[in-house]
Amino acid sequence: MTVIEWIKAASVLGAGMSVGFAAIGAAVGEGYTAGKANEALSFRPNLVGEIMKTMLVGQAVAETAGIFGLVIAMLLLFSPVEGKSILTAWAYLGAGLSMGLSAIGCGIGAGLPAGTACQGIGRQPAVAGQLSTLMLIGSGVAQSTAIYGFLIALLLLYKQLPMEMNLIPAFSMIGAGLCMGFGGIGPGIGEGLAAGEAVSAVARNPLTVGLMTRTMLVGQAVSESTGIYSLVVALLLTLAV
Repeated sequence: MTVIEWIKAASVLGAGMSVGFAAIGAAVGEGYTAGKANEALSFRPNLVGEIMKTMLVGQAVAETAGIFGLVIAMLLLFSPVEGKSILTAWAYLGAGLSMGLSAIGCGIGAGLPAGTACQGIGRQPAVAGQLSTLMLIGSGVAQSTAIYGFLIALLLLYKQLPMEMNLIPAFSMIGAGLCMGFGGIGPGIGEGLAAGEAVSAVARNPLTVGLMTRTMLVGQAVSESTGIYSLVVALLLTLAV
């Protein structure tokens, strides 16, 4: 195979991993939200408008990670390959892994507070606005490691690489993708769990909204730490080439 064929093969494989893995998390998160919305509507059908609105907004946030995966996949598929180094093939694989894997946890994590918000509105319709706001904050924070994965993927896509083949930079780029990809799964789900429980607590006792928001953000910040570690190591591996 020629260098161009290797790069094209890596680009299609990277694109498949990017959007394929990302679709897993987004679909699970959206399905969980819809399931909880149906559960809430079974005993509060008169709130169909408010619950449906919250469900759709929550699903849109959970879809964000899938959209990131789609963007990277499109960039991989339509990037020019002429005159590029064989190392570009390894960079493309790393980009697909970074984006696809990191999006799994974020899609699931974003769906958890959205689902509990739908349940909470069924329990406390008077504080629907507060529940939706808390849901959006929690879901937004849960998307952060997908953004890190997107950043690493872009760096790998557009990095200037030496023309000669060398296993160390090749494996460094794969390592960067795996590091950020796997490192983004846990924080995304963990932050979603924290946000979901905060929304549920406010639905039980609306007077605790300030306390729950602060506690949620502190908990999410701690959960985020391992994602930041992964980002730092992935950056070092990417920039070391």
